[in-house]
Amino acid sequence: MMPLRWYARRLRIWETDYGRDCGWVIERHGKAIAILTEPRWEDMFWYSYRMEIVAEDEDLRAQLLTKEFWGRAETEGLDWRNRESGERANWAFPALSPFPEPGRLMVRALYLRTGAPWPWDWMVLWFRGRLRRRRDSQAGDI
Repeated sequence: MMPLRWYARRLRIWETDYGRDCGWVIERHGKAIAILTEPRWEDMFWYSYRMEIVAEDEDLRAQLLTKEFWGRAETEGLDWRNRESGERANWAFPALSPFPEPGRLMVRALYLRTGAPWPWDWMVLWFRGRLRRRRDSQAGDI
């Protein structure tokens, strides 16, 4: 990977809270079964997401709403893909009590891995944020 592409990827991961803000697609055997959006910090290392079930199979749709399905998620052949980049979060897993409230799924380690920003990275992120806000405000004027 070229150095600038590598750095741009890292910046984007940091800007999106390690990919969390982009949302996730849960795939089972290569087919999308659910979309996770609206991340919310729940507890140390745990985030919950609004879960929209997109599976076509009615039996699977019903299973996705059960604690038992998520208890065996590791054996279900699930992939957790970032909606923006398509990258996989290889170490993600659901909680033993996966539903903090109806319509939300609690997951741990659902993020894209990269190192923490260095001081000069924070300066670049600040500058990019300022440019984005300026561009957005100018687009709103049109």
